[in-house]
This record gives sequence, structure tokens and C-alpha cells, in this order.
Amino acid sequence: MTDMTTILDNDTADANTPVWVAIPPGYVPLPLTEATERLDQARTMLTEVAEVDQRALIDAVTGALSALLSQLDATGALYCGIGRHTAPDDSIVTSSLVVSYLEFEGTRNPRLVLSDLVHAKADAGQHAQVDIIDVAERPMLFLERTRQLPTPHLPGQPELPDDATSPVFQLEAHIPSDAGDKLATIEFSTPHESQGPQFRAMVLAMASSLSFEPPAVSDDVSTKFEQVLG
Repeated sequence: MTDMTTILDNDTADANTPVWVAIPPGYVPLPLTEATERLDQARTMLTEVAEVDQRALIDAVTGALSALLSQLDATGALYCGIGRHTAPDDSIVTSSLVVSYLEFEGTRNPRLVLSDLVHAKADAGQHAQVDIIDVAERPMLFLERTRQLPTPHLPGQPELPDDATSPVFQLEAHIPSDAGDKLATIEFSTPHESQGPQFRAMVLAMASSLSFEPPAVSDDVSTKFEQVLG
């Protein structure tokens, strides 16, 4: 992998890039800008070569992705990737990875920013294991939880009740800037609930690599991910 990768494509990265972070291997980035147009193009190409019974599935998947990516773009997401990993038992684990960014007016103690975030999530009924820790001399907020989310219905699959849900394991890392005027968030999700905890170290390594300024490239980041992911 590239040791330190901007969350924007290298070809488009410039002085306006707000966050830099190392993206682990195994992730394929999805388009956030012009997502609808780009997925429409992909759907057209895939439909032309797909079997007739696969076309409804292509329409459903690209349509759902288009809505999701447009929503992420509107809420401050800067990166969204789909991952495919091999677990220690050789099973395949899929996941999603989102990096988002917010700015605030004025400066504050970054610990107060995290404290307010904890209270906001509690008030919203978002129950999770919450820890505020120091990583690389910076305070960060880590959350771990399993959520019951609506089970997607795909063409060709057995019918499901309208209220059917499936467990999704989630990890979040929230990293404020030293001045407390910026907040970056890393969100990891996988439907493979039992395999989720093994990715704690990966998210921690990502959080350690995150910078609000273009960082010096270091072999340490690559080594961390190689140790974490094998």
C-alpha cells in the first residue's frame, strides 16, 4: 500500500485537502462526487453484458449505492470504501469504511469537543462502548457497538418481512484537531459481527495516522497495517 494516502485521489489533492489518513489495503474507493452520474454509467455498461436475470439486481445495487453515496457526500464524507478481507479462519469478511470531516467556529479544548460528542450520542439514544484515550499525544474518542439495521431486499432472494433487521458491527474513531475547530471521523462497519473486533487495531492505526496537515511519509504506517492485517 501507499504509506500515507490523502483521502482524495492523488490527482485531485491540493492545498484544500482537509484531512490526510492512511487507508488500509483491501479497500476500493467509491465515488462521492457525481455519484449518480458515475453509477448510471457503470449500470449501463454492466447491464449490456449481464444475463437477463441479473439486470434487476444490478439496478437495485447501483440505485441503493447512488442514494447512500449522495447522502454521505451531503453530510461531510470525504472517503467511502468497500473492503474485502481474509479472516484468521480463512473466511471472507466484507466491510465499509467512511472518513468524514466537520469544522466548528472558534477554538476549544479538544477534550471538550469529545465530551460534547459523547453527550450528544447519549441524548440521541446511540448506545455503545465509549472510550476516550490518548493516541500519539492526542485525545480521541472510540466507540464500539452492534446495531440492528434493516435487512436489504435484493431481487431473486427470498421475501423478507418489512421489519427484518440484521446485526452490523461498527467501530468509530473521532479525532479533533489540537485547536478543537475540526473533527475527523473514521467509521468501520461489517455485517460479519463475530469478526468485527479483529479490526479494532486497524481503526486505531488509521486514527494514529490521521493528520490535519500534509504529514511526512513514514514507513511506520505501512508496517502497522502489515502487522494488523497480516
